[in-house]
Amino acid sequence: MSPALAEAIRLASYMYVTTYSASGKAGTVPTWLWPHGGHVYFTTQRASLKARRIRDNGRVTVHVGTKDGPAFEGRAEWVDDRPDLESALLATYRRKYWILVPLGMGRYIRKGLAAKTSVLIRITPIETGPR
Repeated sequence: MSPALAEAIRLASYMYVTTYSASGKAGTVPTWLWPHGGHVYFTTQRASLKARRIRDNGRVTVHVGTKDGPAFEGRAEWVDDRPDLESALLATYRRKYWILVPLGMGRYIRKGLAAKTSVLIRITPIETGPR
């Protein structure tokens, strides 16, 4: 990952994640993000379309900050049974999204992960040429 892209990820409040169906149909949604250890993490409902596509396919395209922001291709996967990562993500979310997380979103995320109705997603950027 280029230093410029890594910095854009570090500073961004949102990323736009495009997932793909088995037939290649794309769908894009905004989500919060947590960069950590060369990966980018977020949470979502297990039953969501993006979660199911990630479980079945794993191919994603990510635009950082805005729908037309810096982009990278990646491989996404479900991460289960990692309370250490879940706690670190929530701590980062409390600092980064300081209004929404204390107002209940943090509790919602934590309960969803504990009940296995939500899932932690890890995106590993795939090195490609300039975009």
